[in-house]
Amino acid sequence: MGLVVHIDFKSPQARLALGPTLAVAEQTGAAIDWRPFHLKPRPERQEADPASRGARHRRARANYRRWELDFYAGRQGIEWVCPEAELDSFVANAGLAWMKRLNASPSQCDAYVSRVFTEAWAGRMDLSDRDAVVAVIASAGVDGAGFGHFLDQQAGVELARAADEVRALGAGDVPAYVIGGELYIGRAHLPVIRWWLGGQVGEPPV
Repeated sequence: MGLVVHIDFKSPQARLALGPTLAVAEQTGAAIDWRPFHLKPRPERQEADPASRGARHRRARANYRRWELDFYAGRQGIEWVCPEAELDSFVANAGLAWMKRLNASPSQCDAYVSRVFTEAWAGRMDLSDRDAVVAVIASAGVDGAGFGHFLDQQAGVELARAADEVRALGAGDVPAYVIGGELYIGRAHLPVIRWWLGGQVGEPPV
């Protein structure tokens, strides 16, 4: 049984899910079918009164979310530079779409996904740098010669179509896992995904 995983490289939650997802695949012998899910940018909120109670609560929630991300990155030993602003992941997501278009092997896609997440979230790679993305494509053993044309002419349509397909399943965020016809959002579901991949022996973990 295969495992489909929809990701967006700008998502910190998808970055945190990388290691545990690869570990589950290795433990069960499953191949991961990585697919790009280019999320719409979050609208920036302009606070009419930054000192208002609502604004203070939103800042408190944002600070907690940042602390939580930093905490779990530390627990995994991830080299982690969490940006203040949302990243622009269009080019990197298009790179994964290019890998799929060229029928890259699961191991090649694993290599691309792992390196992009690792380098970008360590602050060493700009997700919007097409030359950097081409270099990662090549390092995974895939031809990147036509990527520039694909990026300029077809990537937008292809990423939009891929996003529509996963939204039709009910997904609105990443990582989105699809296995056995079921959709699971978030790495918290990896125990039940391991159960699926392990042949559904015993009661499913809930």
